[in-house]
Amino acid sequence: MKKTMMIAVLMLLSVSAAFAGNSDALKAILKADSYTEAAKLVESSLGQLADNAEKATAYNKIVDLALAKYNEESAKVAIKKEADEAGMYDALDAAYTAAAECYKYDQLPNAKGKVKPKYSKVNAVRLYQLRPNLINGGGFFQGKDNKKAFKLLSYYVTSNSEPMFNEVKTDAAKDPNYLNAAFFAGYMAYMDHDWANAEKYAGMAVNDSANGANALNIMLTAMKAQLKTAADSAEFINKCKALYEKNPDNQMIFANLVDAYSQAGKATEAEQLVNSRLEREPNDFIALMVKGQFLEQHDKFQEAADALKKSLANAPEQNKLMLNATIGDCYLYHAQKRLEKVSGVLSKAAKEQFIPVYNEAIKYYEAAKALDKDGSQKAKYAARLYSCYYFVLGENDPKTQEAKSYAGY
Repeated sequence: MKKTMMIAVLMLLSVSAAFAGNSDALKAILKADSYTEAAKLVESSLGQLADNAEKATAYNKIVDLALAKYNEESAKVAIKKEADEAGMYDALDAAYTAAAECYKYDQLPNAKGKVKPKYSKVNAVRLYQLRPNLINGGGFFQGKDNKKAFKLLSYYVTSNSEPMFNEVKTDAAKDPNYLNAAFFAGYMAYMDHDWANAEKYAGMAVNDSANGANALNIMLTAMKAQLKTAADSAEFINKCKALYEKNPDNQMIFANLVDAYSQAGKATEAEQLVNSRLEREPNDFIALMVKGQFLEQHDKFQEAADALKKSLANAPEQNKLMLNATIGDCYLYHAQKRLEKVSGVLSKAAKEQFIPVYNEAIKYYEAAKALDKDGSQKAKYAARLYSCYYFVLGENDPKTQEAKSYAGY
């Protein structure tokens, strides 16, 4: 009996000794019942923890509790029982965040100056197994909380490059979800006006067969949104030039580079770029459209209309309304410029000379109107269509009155 008691006492002393080294701050953290409670305690008492080893233990406790919450809710989802899905994915977020901090301290020397990782491998294995659920979480939060959606999707992407997962990660090139996750991470950042991350993650997905074009558009839009100084604009031009050199057939990059030159006051460079593209691709609708716009700006209205008509012949449907309206503008402005040179009252005979030009303008404005099914783009043509009918048919003609009403006068 005495021997048994002695063994029990020795065991008790051994357990006490094992916990004797823990600081009071760590003891409080280890007693936490939820990951949110543990996280608050870690945040408030991190400086009171004895060493890096204690900090790693503290963050690992958050991981344990967060995964417990995640597993509890995911088990309910699996049996189609009512579950806290938002809480489930918040817990997954917390687990990944805490695991990164745990890894950081786990790789640093302890109080004895030794580096003895205790949690890194275990956390890498258990979190990497849950990695596909980061995409599910991103989908769950999309449109509800884009910041949270971005965070979960970005974890999926970056986990393949974080040292913590070196021993368990798969090759990103062989991961069928990698580029898709990168695109939607960029898209979520874009929706939240987080331009730096939108550029970064969308940029990763520009070669994706499914979303590459949209990813490129998001990346370029995000790049432009960050321009604040002349130096920024110059850098953007250089980035677009580099992209264009690698993708000389890409119309989106071409259009952005032309626009960047124009915005920076580099009209000569813009025109040279357009002309060089037309030498290579004479029927490129964007190059022809831009050339027409340049010519219009220089009051070369007939040449502008000719270029824009060639563009219209090759343009996708979504560009045809704008092109028709712009061609109409060329004819209208051409006539108005000539009218400015007429002194005194315009005679009937003189007016007759202008009517064919106005009729051409009407033709293209009417084409634009026919394409504007819901009338949402009236600003591009309606007022000018009315002015053309007014000149050709007079104020009281039914067509003039109809155009006037349509324009909102």
